[in-house]
Amino acid sequence: MLAQRYRAAALIDVINLLLGMLLFFAPWMFGFVSTLASENAWLSGALISLLATTAGEQRLNLLVGLWVVVSPWLLGLHAEMHIHFIVGLLLVALVLFELWLNVDVEDGEAIADLDAPGPSAVRAHVVAAPEPNRRGSFFGPKRAAVPLRHLPRPTSTTNGASRTRAVEERAA
Repeated sequence: MLAQRYRAAALIDVINLLLGMLLFFAPWMFGFVSTLASENAWLSGALISLLATTAGEQRLNLLVGLWVVVSPWLLGLHAEMHIHFIVGLLLVALVLFELWLNVDVEDGEAIADLDAPGPSAVRAHVVAAPEPNRRGSFFGPKRAAVPLRHLPRPTSTTNGASRTRAVEERAA
């Protein structure tokens, strides 16, 4: 499940990168008339592409997407408004989808990855947001109880006798 989220987030980042490149090269591909529209497309496209290659950029990318949607009206770009509007809407929709995918991870719900390699005793997952103790401070997230595997008791000491027997003899 978690691996699917990472794949979906990576795919969304690639699509965001392609949208940023499309917006960056749009003045040449579509023959923008306005210099202001070209500069807006270059700056917005470069910023979208840059944010698509960094981690944790969803909220910034959302702001840039909203700017690209409303900039034709704010800057008076009537001839070039369609490409800005379409790219901006796609970007906003993808960012909102990516934020929706990550909601339960950020809220501290269970994020167990059952497909992950390794024994289950090694993995401990966040299951709830931290709760205050009696004094009101937080000690961090709770961890799921993982059963410990019983380790064999040591059987030899420096004298060659078992520790268990030595302890039992002392107690008796």
